[in-house]
Amino acid sequence: MNKKINNRLIVFIVLTGLISIKAYYLNLSYQIGSYINEIAYKNGDPGHYLKIAKNISEYKVFSDNNSTVASESATWRPPFWPFVLSQFYTFSSNLIVLIILKSILEIGLMLFVLLKLKKNLNLKLGHLLPFLLIFVEPQYLKYSITFWSESITAVLILLLFALFISLRNLRRYHIAIPILSSIIILTHPVSIFFVLLLFTIYLLYNIKSNFKITILHGLIFSAIVFVWPIRNHFTFDKGIYLTASQGSSLSKGWNEDVSSQFNNVDGDLADENLNLKYVDSISISTINNSILNLSKVYTTGTKNFIKKISFKERIKIIFVKVKSNFNPIPEKPKPGFIESVSIIFRIIYLIVFIQLIIRLFIKRKFNLDLIKDKVFLVVLAIFFGQIMMSIYLYTGLRFNSIYGLTLLCSLFILNLESIISILNYFIKRHIIKKKVK
Repeated sequence: MNKKINNRLIVFIVLTGLISIKAYYLNLSYQIGSYINEIAYKNGDPGHYLKIAKNISEYKVFSDNNSTVASESATWRPPFWPFVLSQFYTFSSNLIVLIILKSILEIGLMLFVLLKLKKNLNLKLGHLLPFLLIFVEPQYLKYSITFWSESITAVLILLLFALFISLRNLRRYHIAIPILSSIIILTHPVSIFFVLLLFTIYLLYNIKSNFKITILHGLIFSAIVFVWPIRNHFTFDKGIYLTASQGSSLSKGWNEDVSSQFNNVDGDLADENLNLKYVDSISISTINNSILNLSKVYTTGTKNFIKKISFKERIKIIFVKVKSNFNPIPEKPKPGFIESVSIIFRIIYLIVFIQLIIRLFIKRKFNLDLIKDKVFLVVLAIFFGQIMMSIYLYTGLRFNSIYGLTLLCSLFILNLESIISILNYFIKRHIIKKKVK
């Protein structure tokens, strides 16, 4: 009984300490004025999310123009995070309150994941200690104190991970998986290849034993994902698209500067206008101050650029982007303590990918009744999802941060026996021994 109390006390103290670190950085952001309205609402992507959320709260319309009129520019952003953020506005429009509510939501979901992992892995409470590092995973921590969508996406992917590895032979499906998978895409579309790969594995896992469930879950997933592109089509009558940024992102990932200037820090800051020279003047004239029309022109120009260059140049661009994707070190200086610690964590994630590659060389089929094999399948989906997104558009340190929490937990589960041995040794050596004395 005393041992249980000791374990609970240790976990509580460590957890409180780690959450206090987040509170410290929240306060730091507050001190430098990050949550002042005049600054926050003009702060690029996070500010745009705030404007849309505020508009939804006040006018019940997905827009960024303080009115009941839907705007094309608002569809530059995927819908889920602005809708969630808009619910926070029902409590307060104070940005400090909003960031605290965001933190409470994320911490609550992360605690739920930890409890689920404890149950599924049959862990003692004390063995959860290494998993508590998710609360201070540097890239998550960096975005969790802002209104970017990266941190909430990372938490949702972690939740999907926990649900997927909890599947059992007697219970191969879970209604939350198709719902959560589609929500993740609608939160951060850069995750789309990862989600599609993992969800396909999930459907194949069930197709023989639960055919009707497989069809139903596939339909639920498709219905939720496509409801937004269909909404955009009926609202603006300019085609079916997920976000208005598609054309711009494609142009940033495929242009004449990529092979020589692309890096894992500034990918999102690349000049999307480079490919406009591959579009005729008639197409340019159709833009007419329309973001959606501009997106189509970007797409046309990028396709023309890809057709123009040689196969060798295409391979060179792909190689540069994929190599950059897996480089744990910023290819452009990023000062700061969090950025420095992030390098260590990204190197650790490379170790997880190496473990995956070693597992792939073992001539044994993946057994979805084994938790470790399910973890490997999630890592496999992340690995190839990143490669596919690198090729199609581009990735980078910011976009890949959405997988940090899941890769960290994967590392702990894949090396669980060693970690438990170390923890048991530490507990016996430093806690029980002191008690005996």
